[in-house]
Amino acid sequence: MKNATYWYGDFKCQAYCKTAGHGYEVGFYFGKNQIFVGNFIHKKEATKWWGIMNKELTKFTKRFAFSETASVTWYTKFFSHHLYKSYYSFLDTEFAKYQRTFNKAFKADARKYKTFSKKWDGAEFYSFRKAN
Repeated sequence: MKNATYWYGDFKCQAYCKTAGHGYEVGFYFGKNQIFVGNFIHKKEATKWWGIMNKELTKFTKRFAFSETASVTWYTKFFSHHLYKSYYSFLDTEFAKYQRTFNKAFKADARKYKTFSKKWDGAEFYSFRKAN
């Protein structure tokens, strides 16, 4: 779907966003090591995270410069932790939107159920029973 290539010193880094089954996958390779992967159900959310992730990549590398004498393994782990922290913060905001939407929908359905149930006097009520 989407690819972006970055050079960080001698390291060729690759960000990608692609379809994965019925969903979407957004990830990042630092050199040959994959340091981040996130999965989404909706294209809109994957695309939104794609934009945020690419901004985070440049912001992080400007804020935390890397030296040739530093440990590459440690730096990629640090970078990975930052990306996951940003990813889960993003998901928290998205899930809060879903929770508000479904709570609102449930309350509306519960009100409608109350009005319907007043008309059901003497009717047989069903509930789930475990099938044998």
